[in-house]
Amino acid sequence: MRIHPLFFIISFLFLFPALNRAQEHLKNLEEYTPLRKRVYSFSKIDFITAEGEFNESICTLVIPDLKEDSPPFVAIYYKRDNSKWFTESLYRKRLRFSFKDGVLKLDQSNFWDWFEITEIKIVVIY
Repeated sequence: MRIHPLFFIISFLFLFPALNRAQEHLKNLEEYTPLRKRVYSFSKIDFITAEGEFNESICTLVIPDLKEDSPPFVAIYYKRDNSKWFTESLYRKRLRFSFKDGVLKLDQSNFWDWFEITEIKIVVIY
């Protein structure tokens, strides 16, 4: 059985772009570092002061290896009495935060119904 010479040319034309994409993918994997995740958990004792006010200290998270050129993904999960965990930041409103020099500063408006919450978890992926 004899193979036509155009078979090799056509095969090369189809395989070359695939090989090139594979090399680009490997190059991209080398450039990026793996993602990291931090979870901060607060009970009612942590986010309500003795005077019954919101404790703003939970709005400032120190993450030394957080880089300014790579914005983090931040989600806040809430739990009420006798209910499951939920997050408003994923379906109702935009989460407000800023970050600089290893410090992530959450806006207090993210915790607008803090008085009804029993637990808060803040998840930061960077």
